[in-house]
Amino acid sequence: MNKLEFNYLQTANAYEKLLPLNSKKNNGVFYTDIFLSRQILKSLPISQEAVILDPCCGTGSFLFSASQEGYKNVFGADIDKKSIEISKRYVPEGKFIQIDTLGNPYDKVKNALNLKEVDCVVGNPPYAVLNSQTTINSDEDFLQKINASGNNLFIAALFRAFNLAKIGGLISYIIPKNFLHIDAYSNLRRYILGGKTILEIIDIGQYFKNVRGEQIILTIKNSLPTKEHKIAFRKLILNDFVDMSEITQNFYENEIIHFQSGVEQDIFIKLKKSFCTLADICKGYIGRGKSKSINSIAGKDVRKFGYKKIILPQVGNQIFIQNIYSAEAGIIATFGGNLQASETITVLTDGSEEMCKYLLGVLHSKICNFYIQKFCYNNSKLTMHSDAKYLKKIPLNIKNKRTFNQIVDCVGKLEKTDYLSGGWYDLMDELDNLVYETYGLNLEQKKFIEVAMRERLSSRWYKNGK
Repeated sequence: MNKLEFNYLQTANAYEKLLPLNSKKNNGVFYTDIFLSRQILKSLPISQEAVILDPCCGTGSFLFSASQEGYKNVFGADIDKKSIEISKRYVPEGKFIQIDTLGNPYDKVKNALNLKEVDCVVGNPPYAVLNSQTTINSDEDFLQKINASGNNLFIAALFRAFNLAKIGGLISYIIPKNFLHIDAYSNLRRYILGGKTILEIIDIGQYFKNVRGEQIILTIKNSLPTKEHKIAFRKLILNDFVDMSEITQNFYENEIIHFQSGVEQDIFIKLKKSFCTLADICKGYIGRGKSKSINSIAGKDVRKFGYKKIILPQVGNQIFIQNIYSAEAGIIATFGGNLQASETITVLTDGSEEMCKYLLGVLHSKICNFYIQKFCYNNSKLTMHSDAKYLKKIPLNIKNKRTFNQIVDCVGKLEKTDYLSGGWYDLMDELDNLVYETYGLNLEQKKFIEVAMRERLSSRWYKNGK
């Protein structure tokens, strides 16, 4: 690190520390370090002469890094006056203005910076839900577009970037990873998949301190995709962007799953296309418990195939699932019978005790938890919720009556066997093998799932911790 970089970091970090944490969270203001901004710039296919704009530049990390890498035409804007002053001090060759790029029309921003064409829009836009505390002072049409697409500051930043970047230009933004799959952002995802070329998506995990959630780097070419175009999926591993897979963009219709290998994609296709879903089979209630009774079952009362303090009921048509889902534990569920459930339980109802036992077997299997973690939660390592919208996607095969009956029988034995005893673990292995057989996975696919879940699940769920 040279002296200029050291002085810049000292100044930028000192200013960020002065900002109140609540204000940063409300306005989605978290600055990017030089390492990440430099890595992003190095990964972009742009020339040294390219016009680079960061419309929400903060203290100028991206543009400071760009100037250090030899880029000659750097421009920045931010609503915060002090941030602009720091940017000007450390990137004297750049042009910076104080302006609200999300509230003002894109042509006003371009005119203020004296820009005609922008080759690359880059940065880490703010992300925060728009509400009474966090607002954009913009025209009604723009606000309606944002509201219909997720109602978040980073959504506004993406729409602005589409206008700021020239046709064929690049947009590379750090945004929340959940943009790839949650329903709220589906309109904008569909728009991008159909109308823009996604060059790459880089999973950087939970990169920012004090920011809940994980992040990705989304790099888009501002032009229509070709039928053959493939999205490059990469991951930040040990300070490097590592190639994971390439998937044809038209493979995706809405949710964008970050496949880490061809085997993972093959498993997804087989499970999704070969079988029906839980939503197709279970026509009863799937949702949070509603009971306020002091005797209602809470999530903390449930263990796998049983309860911590009460006897398992024998009659009824309910499954109780801990609503809090962690990658280390996977699904934790049991037969609910005719008991009452609190809101910390996800309730699944079906027609018979037999079907409930079958579903309990599938829910606790490695293949089911692999599917949930990889394809519903998009490989997130954070604590999630076992809500209906995820459970309904689980693939099921009830046509194989032999394995159906064997799984029901195995679950019955698990319910009666001492919890976490040697026999209990043996039955869990038997259950996994039955579920694998049900779905007809080949040896390579089974090994892939076993390795993936070994990396995620706590050693508690393996016999002797092995």
